[in-house]
Amino acid sequence: MSDKMMMTIAHAVNDVVVVVLKTPEILEPVGITQEKFFAKVLGYDETGLWVQFPDFELPVRVGEESGLWIPESMQQADASVMLPWGAIATVMHFPGVEGYDKPSPFNRDIGFNTSDEA
Repeated sequence: MSDKMMMTIAHAVNDVVVVVLKTPEILEPVGITQEKFFAKVLGYDETGLWVQFPDFELPVRVGEESGLWIPESMQQADASVMLPWGAIATVMHFPGVEGYDKPSPFNRDIGFNTSDEA
């Protein structure tokens, strides 16, 4: 990063950061219980910081008309969670550090082996 480049939260979008919360207990209802954690930044707005929340436990909905939720039946879903600015103590960004910038360490190699590679 150039000395002339001013750091803003916009530079952290799509990168992995460390988030430190002031009051982690306010996010316990959505499953965030740690004061400090790594997260991929998806975006930000005037309300807060949007981060990736992989493998969130989500109830499976049964039927389009019933409107019933069966808590015993759960599925894993990739979600986004908004961390309110007032709950965040600090965000640490690691520009240029391999594995913490684009592409994120959460990305895994996917694809197929050709017969030549096997």
